[in-house]
Amino acid sequence: MRVTDSSEVAGARRTASQCAAALRMSETAAGKAALVATELATNILKHGGGGSILFGSDLDRGRALVIVAIDKGRGIVNVTAAMRDGYSTAGSPGTGLGAIQRAASQFDLYALPDRGTAVLCRIDDETVRPPAFPVTPMVVAGGVCIAYPGEDHAGDAWTAIESSSGMTVCIADGLGHGPAAATASTAVVRVVAKQSEQTLDHILQDAHGALRATRGAAVGIARIHAAQSRAEFSGVGNIAGTIVDDEGSMRRVVSLTGIVGHEMRKVQTFSYPWTASSVLVLQSDGVSASWNASTWPGLMQHDPALIAAVIYRDHCRGNDDATVVVAKAA
Repeated sequence: MRVTDSSEVAGARRTASQCAAALRMSETAAGKAALVATELATNILKHGGGGSILFGSDLDRGRALVIVAIDKGRGIVNVTAAMRDGYSTAGSPGTGLGAIQRAASQFDLYALPDRGTAVLCRIDDETVRPPAFPVTPMVVAGGVCIAYPGEDHAGDAWTAIESSSGMTVCIADGLGHGPAAATASTAVVRVVAKQSEQTLDHILQDAHGALRATRGAAVGIARIHAAQSRAEFSGVGNIAGTIVDDEGSMRRVVSLTGIVGHEMRKVQTFSYPWTASSVLVLQSDGVSASWNASTWPGLMQHDPALIAAVIYRDHCRGNDDATVVVAKAA
């Protein structure tokens, strides 16, 4: 939701409460979510000159609400000082960021002077034990998926699945936007969930068959074999992919032309080097691929969802569904 006026602070609080109710979170967790959303919206207006708040769920952590605030305002010169209670540059009590951090189960912040701020908070329902992983994941993923302006359904969809074959990450962009596009993209995600142990070529072929009755989609699938120091990518259509390595060097992955479900003449999987510092970024064409990691010093060391939110904030085209997914070492 956009936050450009003081009246929208109450709207952010209501939205957080509605999301918490939809996730069946406890009263305590819902209260924390409402507090976090209120403080984030207030900070966006005071310091960012307006911005946006993104709400999402983190199903890998049980009942958890993720709230991300993004703005292009004056940023923060001294993050350490800004986190201390009593520090303020706007004549306020200066307890906002501290209160947000205390209420959140996980907190991450990225800011550059005169280039905006991004804050990510996860609020866990502590009455629910998150699912235990049999093995600690070597790779973690996060992302943002935003519907075309005015639409209730995002025509994009994404998923990230850890299996014995490695971490499989997929973005599907249904042609057009709205419910029909969503039908195509979610069908791809279902195929990936069922076939996550298969090769990327096999998954794309299965998705091609599953999407014949839909309008089709652009699909990009990556698999990260962290223990083997390599990553694979297979794509059809305009899903852009980038692997950012040490010192900000960038390698674009190769996607072939076509439409999954309608015209897919060739499928090919390409292999790329992967290191402990590599970061994979996949995005739909609602986000410009003209970004360069070097323009965000230190960003790639942050939470994957926060990285995705910053790329979305700075390069969203505003005329399509927009999705950015990031995967990196845990």
